[in-house]
Amino acid sequence: MENLKSTFPIFTTNPFFFKTKAIKPSKFSIKPPPPDFDFRTEIMDDSRAKIAQTHPQLLDLANNGSLVLIEKSQYGPVPAWRTEFVEPEAIWLVGTTHISEESAVEVERVVQTVKPENVVVELCRSRQV
Repeated sequence: MENLKSTFPIFTTNPFFFKTKAIKPSKFSIKPPPPDFDFRTEIMDDSRAKIAQTHPQLLDLANNGSLVLIEKSQYGPVPAWRTEFVEPEAIWLVGTTHISEESAVEVERVVQTVKPENVVVELCRSRQV
């Protein structure tokens, strides 16, 4: 066996093993977004518009960036192999400051207004009061 300077073990010295195969051109192309594309602004604008339409009483939270609504149609279809749970139609993301009374009130407002089937809370032991 040839001694190659690699930490990954090579188990063959066949010279054809290291040749690369030609890659067939694909029928689709994934282009990067244009340089001036700002996905955050687009998501926030879409979110504000939908919140204004469905729950205008929460628009102040959307305007200050505390509340973002992401709809299922924005993040694509669920793969067929994923059958163990159902994706939500919408995700209401509430940004908080962990020890802020104001954040707790905002979360309560959103939950009481939207009345979601599920609520997920991020807890962080290092930020206990």
